Amino acid sequence: MEPRRRIGFAGLAVFAIAFVLTGAQVSEPWRRRAVAAGGNAARGAKLYETLPCASCHDISRPWPGGAICPNLGNIATEAARIVRRPDYHGRAKDAAGYIRESIVDPNAYIVPGPAYRHADGQSVMPKTFGQTLTPAQLEDLVVFLLTRR
Repeated sequence: MEPRRRIGFAGLAVFAIAFVLTGAQVSEPWRRRAVAAGGNAARGAKLYETLPCASCHDISRPWPGGAICPNLGNIATEAARIVRRPDYHGRAKDAAGYIRESIVDPNAYIVPGPAYRHADGQSVMPKTFGQTLTPAQLEDLVVFLLTRR
């Protein structure tokens, strides 16, 4: 293959991969920004401890099981399972997407159990994290939680 054609093919392949990886089929701006930001599990672990996350979610115990909120000890595995459930109607397609969605839109899917809902049926998870976290912080949290298998 001549060099010019090889470069053109490589460019097309890179574009196609970038198109898929950036969530081109997803319209949520927060998700596109988060995917573009990359993530760091160590920073995510620090955020998890400094934000209110740890006051409700236990990362040392298996999902769900928490008295106040679901435990997150194996959230990566459970998140991958949840997005395949017939009663899941959120937009996420994979574990990372589900974790992101749960942080920024906690009513997209509420874990079954009366402790996880207010009397009005809404999630007990605060709905403000989508506005208060930067895209980089969000992605750091997601990457950290993906280590919880």
